[in-house]
Amino acid sequence: MNSKIQKHWARMEEAKAYYEALLQVFNDQQLNFHPEEGSWSMLDVMQHLYTSENISLQFMQNFDFNRKDEKVGLKSEIKTILLVNRLNSKKKFKAPKVLSEKKDSLSISHDAHEFSHQWENLRNEMFTFLNEFPEEKIGHFVFIHPAVGKLNVLQTLQFFVAHMKHHQYQIESINHHKDFPK
Repeated sequence: MNSKIQKHWARMEEAKAYYEALLQVFNDQQLNFHPEEGSWSMLDVMQHLYTSENISLQFMQNFDFNRKDEKVGLKSEIKTILLVNRLNSKKKFKAPKVLSEKKDSLSISHDAHEFSHQWENLRNEMFTFLNEFPEEKIGHFVFIHPAVGKLNVLQTLQFFVAHMKHHQYQIESINHHKDFPK
């Protein structure tokens, strides 16, 4: 694996460890607790992250450099920085429609143990993809983020890390809710 990709991958795995710990520490009632009607539970948040990673990986795996081979430039770098900074805030954002539209087609388990295995399998698949990613294409467009547009593989990994950290605020809010099951 390219050393730049490896650095981002390690940060992704570190961020995911937080969520894995939640799946081990909390019971089903706690993981499925909704602080308000229509709000997400901890498991919903994790399923959202999984869906985002899954759809993004599918896009990248199916990307055809022969059809569309272009480097991303300064504009993409600036947009990535703005996206990461935005995600580092506690501000809420509406999830892109594509995630909710495709989530049902992914057959995501509602059992915490089974879901943990699904996410681990997805991460293994992503590792294989990244391990084999062509070094000469690292700076090239490989993914379209719904809010900022074209990203290269490193920028996509930066987004994943920031996305996971962003949702930690939400998890903490759920965990500290006055009605959270003990």
